[in-house]
Amino acid sequence: MERSRFEEMFQLQSSHLTTQEKSQLFTSVFAGRYDVYAKNFINEQGKIQYFPSYDYGWKQLPPEKRSFQTLTNSVLKSHFRGEAAIGIFPMHLDDSCYFLVLDLDEGDWKEAGLTIRRIARELQMEAHLEISRSGYGLHIWFFFEEAILSRKARLFGKKLLELAMQESMQLSFDSFDRMFPNQDVLSKGVFGNLIALPFQGEAYHQGRTVFVDEHFQPYEDQWRYLQEIQRISTAKVALLIQEELGKQELDKELKVVLSNMIQLEKSSVTSKALFFLKNMASFSNPEFYSGLKLE
Repeated sequence: MERSRFEEMFQLQSSHLTTQEKSQLFTSVFAGRYDVYAKNFINEQGKIQYFPSYDYGWKQLPPEKRSFQTLTNSVLKSHFRGEAAIGIFPMHLDDSCYFLVLDLDEGDWKEAGLTIRRIARELQMEAHLEISRSGYGLHIWFFFEEAILSRKARLFGKKLLELAMQESMQLSFDSFDRMFPNQDVLSKGVFGNLIALPFQGEAYHQGRTVFVDEHFQPYEDQWRYLQEIQRISTAKVALLIQEELGKQELDKELKVVLSNMIQLEKSSVTSKALFFLKNMASFSNPEFYSGLKLE
């Protein structure tokens, strides 16, 4: 979308909120840590990288004595204007989080993203699709009504991925990169993985770091979209992660060919049965989930 069109949309559609109200809304939705955030810089290869918002002189101090700049309205404004690119740390000090993000990059990212979105809706939950800064990937956001343990949030995400893979066995899901948070627990003095915040000014005007519909078109009023975010209850999270894969119904008979391996025609079994068989066959192989990038 052309920059002039985006600027027109931003000015006309977002005037119902003051700058202060936008900041309050933004921080209420993207509720990570705000006592520290991630600043960006351009490395020697011209790529964007991030580092914690240490106060000046931090390199001369031991880790336990370093202090941080907090994420203020002024910092957010610079992010919205495109003067900076800000990242947030999802995990709080008690290993909890208010959201989970699935990161899809390149490959089948569009098809995989829509499949995950459809699965979530079938479970009466909403997956919020954000075009990544590159323009060739998605951040799929799930927002929780209250803080939940990162371990449970990640189990929730893993289960959604499993269901999506069952639904569309023709998709490789090679686009799946990682989850945010990317850890179950934090070690002392560690922040965990950061995620770049949406609405980064420069990318925003290129149709990136914005939320999109099923046709990958940006919603015209991004701020109103944030106001209408549907959060997921703790009960729904618990129900999903307690379901057992072993309860899938399998065909009573399967035709297989035995040689130096076991072979069967994929077309002769349902996608759910095929996914279950893959999991059962790889139960003792920890590299299976690593290959799927789920760990």
